Amino acid sequence: MKRSPAHMGRFLGFILPALFSGISLGSEAWEKPRTPGIQAQELQVTGLSAKDCGVCHTEIYAEWAQSVHASAWVDPQFQAELHKDPGVGWLCLNCHTPLTNQQQWLVTESGTVRDPDVIANPTFDASLQNEGITCLGCHWTEGGIASVHSDVNAPHKTVYTPSLTTDAVCTSCHQAKARLEDALVCHFNTGEEKSDAGIKETCTACHMPRVERSMAVGAPARSGGRHLWPGSGLGKGVGPAVPGLDGLDVTLGEAVVSSEDGLRVSFNVQNARAGHKLPTGDPERHLRVVASIHSADGLELDRKEWRIGQRWEWSPVARQISDNRLKPGESRKLEWHTPQTASVSEVRLIVEHVRLSDENRQYHVELAQQGHPGPSVEALQQYPGKRTVFSSSWPLQAVTR
Repeated sequence: MKRSPAHMGRFLGFILPALFSGISLGSEAWEKPRTPGIQAQELQVTGLSAKDCGVCHTEIYAEWAQSVHASAWVDPQFQAELHKDPGVGWLCLNCHTPLTNQQQWLVTESGTVRDPDVIANPTFDASLQNEGITCLGCHWTEGGIASVHSDVNAPHKTVYTPSLTTDAVCTSCHQAKARLEDALVCHFNTGEEKSDAGIKETCTACHMPRVERSMAVGAPARSGGRHLWPGSGLGKGVGPAVPGLDGLDVTLGEAVVSSEDGLRVSFNVQNARAGHKLPTGDPERHLRVVASIHSADGLELDRKEWRIGQRWEWSPVARQISDNRLKPGESRKLEWHTPQTASVSEVRLIVEHVRLSDENRQYHVELAQQGHPGPSVEALQQYPGKRTVFSSSWPLQAVTR
């Protein structure tokens, strides 16, 4: 399916609506920049860049640099979505570049969502924009650098901020639902998924596991979170991917074969460790489950596929049609019957986490080939759209009952 904004509804990709100032969409945190225009001297820091922070916070900087947060602006899929419907592209910035200093234009209180009035931003820093969700996106406060420790001895201003480890910091972007037009919606519901499931652990318990180390050069060792924010393990195509969290358990249920009935096989898939639905985030993400049977020489004899995810209709009015994702703790039995029995030697199962469909990738590639702004054809073709999260096989004679 090719989704052209001129003819079909538009979901804000995996990008979030935002507000620079007074155009009224509501009062959610993701509707405005997280900071005013920042001056380094006011925080007593040498610069606003993550590289400046990394002079002292070397290990934390190295982790951030390989995270998806660091690639939030340069991510080819984001850039393709950003340019797909330029009239509303400005809505996407407050979560991908949350500092005012990262945004070239500021929207004034006049204009409309699709035709905003803008002024040049005197604090814009193009190199800082390239850092995406940079350190100050989470660690800025008006009084100084936010810290989860109360006894910090730093050369810059610090503010003890215990709320830094709460879900609110994450859900300010990862919980965002809005309908801006009939066919222009945003639907990131991870925060509500976690709340509805009654999960008490914080987001950071999984996505920022604790480690004992020195947080800065010369500082004493203490417990703090890693800054990799692992998720599905799908990188952004601009560096090595951070290994994903393994929230899914997959097991063989049973395989029964008979000359009269053929082969019946079942698998159990369970959201064993994620505190939200699997998959979460962008509504186009889904799990692709592929079962197949093979002969002794490896020839595929038959296959069956399942799709676990959301389905949306984008036009004329965007609406969710279905949602069969796995809730936290949920186990589901997948069953398959095939009449094929001759020469069957092995049952195989593969589960893929799909972020970008082949159809949507091809749509972006065609726009790039036509000279539209955005990432290059090569960047889009090489972009990692899926990752295998499970792969196993079972000899048929070992499992047949």
